[in-house]
Amino acid sequence: MTAIEMNTSTVSRFNHSLQPTGFYSVEFAVDEPHPIYQFKIWRSESSPMFVVVKENSAVLPKLKAGSVLNMTYYSSDAQCPKKQIETRIGHISSERKGRFQGHCTIDLVPINQATFQN
Repeated sequence: MTAIEMNTSTVSRFNHSLQPTGFYSVEFAVDEPHPIYQFKIWRSESSPMFVVVKENSAVLPKLKAGSVLNMTYYSSDAQCPKKQIETRIGHISSERKGRFQGHCTIDLVPINQATFQN
């Protein structure tokens, strides 16, 4: 593989990582600068991007639907850089049964979709 092909491949992976499906995890601090909370990003048909938080977690009372936080997103591709994106907390729902029983799901909504995808 030539250097140009490798660079093209890296750019392609980076662009893919900036799509909602390319991110693996997110981290943020509610009370700057610490503690930093990190969560795996989940997806479903009804919610393109959300995190799962235990109902008794210390961070849960600090998260309010509609609030905006600067979040750091990490790609599932280790060669792609992390990306900081202003993100609005969407719907917060408590799960009483099923896979996430005893947890809350919290929708993440990037403020500027253009920044999120470029």
